[in-house]
Amino acid sequence: MDKIKKAEIDIKREISFIINTKVNDPRIGFVTVTGTELSVDFKWLDVFVSIMGDEYEIKRSLEGLNSCKGFIKRNLKQRLKLRSVPSIKFLYDKSIDTGIRISKILDDLDKDNSQ
Repeated sequence: MDKIKKAEIDIKREISFIINTKVNDPRIGFVTVTGTELSVDFKWLDVFVSIMGDEYEIKRSLEGLNSCKGFIKRNLKQRLKLRSVPSIKFLYDKSIDTGIRISKILDDLDKDNSQ
């Protein structure tokens, strides 16, 4: 496993822990970290999150996450003993929503074929 992949896995685990146990922003709903992508120079980090709720709750949770980036970075630096922490960008991961929608369509098709 290369250095970047290992760092992505460690960072994903720690950010998930920090969001679920230490962040107390009421705007942030049920958030799951689904993935991370770290730049080759370790300066930029894309954090993909899945958020339960409607469009308004998703937008509100992303605003909450973006407002506590500094808190997350400080905790990440302490927990992973990093010299420098990459700049974090939270991105909504639509893959779970897409999977649910595809599954529903397939179920509907299956029901139509069985009749």
